[in-house]
Amino acid sequence: MTKLTSIAGVISAFILFALLTGIASPAKAERVALVVGNAQYEHTQPLANPRNDAEAIAAALRDLDFKVFDGYDLTRESFEDLIRNFARGAQTADAAAFYYAGHGLEVGSINYLVPVDAKISDEADLKFEAINLNDILGFMEREQRTNLIFLDACRDNPMARNLSLNMGTRSVAVGRGLAPVDTGVGTLIAYATQPGNVALDGAGRHSPFTSALLDHIATPDLDVAIMMRSVRRDVMQATSGHQIPWSSSSLTGSFAFQVQPKQTEVPTPKLTVAPQPAALPQAPVVSEVARDPEPKTEIALAAIDPTPPETPQDNTDIVLKPDVAPLSERDLARLSQADLNRLGCNAGIEDGIWGRKSRDALERLAKHAPSVEIATLEPTAQLLRQLEGLNGRICPLVCGATEDLIDGACLRKTCAKGQRLSSRGQCYTPKATTSRQRSTSGSGSNCFSLNGQTFCQ
Repeated sequence: MTKLTSIAGVISAFILFALLTGIASPAKAERVALVVGNAQYEHTQPLANPRNDAEAIAAALRDLDFKVFDGYDLTRESFEDLIRNFARGAQTADAAAFYYAGHGLEVGSINYLVPVDAKISDEADLKFEAINLNDILGFMEREQRTNLIFLDACRDNPMARNLSLNMGTRSVAVGRGLAPVDTGVGTLIAYATQPGNVALDGAGRHSPFTSALLDHIATPDLDVAIMMRSVRRDVMQATSGHQIPWSSSSLTGSFAFQVQPKQTEVPTPKLTVAPQPAALPQAPVVSEVARDPEPKTEIALAAIDPTPPETPQDNTDIVLKPDVAPLSERDLARLSQADLNRLGCNAGIEDGIWGRKSRDALERLAKHAPSVEIATLEPTAQLLRQLEGLNGRICPLVCGATEDLIDGACLRKTCAKGQRLSSRGQCYTPKATTSRQRSTSGSGSNCFSLNGQTFCQ
C-alpha cells in the first residue's frame, strides 16, 4: 500500500509539474523570415556589402527565434526556389519578415528586385529577368498576421540608367529609387531611403541602413514602429542627412523582435512569531516557517533589536528616461520635408531648412488632407507623427508650364517641326535672322558685313 501511494504521489507531482510548466511557459509563436543578399552581379556593377548585410540580419533573426530561409548571390531560378520554400514555411506562422539587400529598380510604379544573372536591356526583360516585389508581398499577405519587409535595395543602379535610355520617351517611368507600395492590413514596409533617392552601400562592412537596423533589432520590448524612428535618426546622422529611411505601415498592433520574458514572482515565506512564555519574559522570540503541512520546525531567532528596521527606499519617484533622444529642430524639419515629398506635396530639397517652399507644401497638404490637424506652418513632433501615418500621393501632381500631364507623369511638351517651345509653354516659329550679310563691296564676292564693318576672305 505504501509503495502504491508513493507511485501515485510521483505521478501526481509529475502531472502538476507539467501543468504548471505549460501555464508559466506558453508555446512560442512561430516566426519565419526570408533573407536575400545579392552582391556579385554578372552584367552590372557589383556591390560590396549586401552579402555581409544579409548574413548579419539572418544571424540576428535566428537569435530572435525566427526560422530563416536565406540565400546569397541568387540567380533568377534560385531566387524563385527560395521564395517558394519561404511561402510554404510561412503558411502557419504568426509573423513573417522579408529582408533584401542588393540592386533594385522601379519602373512604372512597380518595384523589381534584381538577381545576379539578370540582363536587362529594355522593359520586356523585366518580367523574365527580375523579381516583382508585389509577388512576394502577395505570398506574405495571404495570411492574416504581422508582415515586416525591409528593403536595402535603393543602391545606385546602372541598369536603371541604361533602361531609361533605351525606353526613350517613356524613360520618365524609370524611377531613381523605389516606389511606395500600398500595403495590406498588418504589414510594414521599411525602405533604406526616401522615394526618388538612392541609398549608400557604405564604406564599412555594412550599409548605413542595415548597420542601424542591427543596432536596434534586438532591443527588448522595442516596438517596430519606434525602432524605425531610431533607425531613421541613426542613418541621418551617419550620412549627414543625405539618406533618410522611411516606412509605410498598416500594422494594427504592436510587434517587438525581442520580447523580454516576464519574471515569475516567488512568494515570500511568512514568518509567525510564537507567543513568549509568561514565566520567561526575557526569552528569545521563536518563529516557524509556514511552508507546508509537515510538522513545523521551531527556529530560535536572535534577540530582536529594539531599533526599528530601516525603511526601504521608495523607488516610485524614479522616472526611466527613454533611450531615444528627441529630434533636433533641423532633423524634425528634414524628416517633415521628406514625408511631404513622399506625399507628393513638393517641399523641395530635404535639407532641414524650413522656408517658403516647405510652408507652401504644408498648405497644399492641409488643402487635400482635411484630417491632418495643422496648428502652425512650422514643423512639430505632432505634425511629423501625422505625416508618418499617411500613405500614397496626397497632393495632386502639378506640371510646369513647359510640361503636360500624361498618364500620371509630367512630360515635356512637343512642338511641330520647325517650331520651338517658349518658357511659357507655347510653340512658336522663330523668325529668320541674319547675323551677317554678304556684300559685293571689296576686292571680290567673298566679302560680308558684320556690325558695320566689312570683312573679305
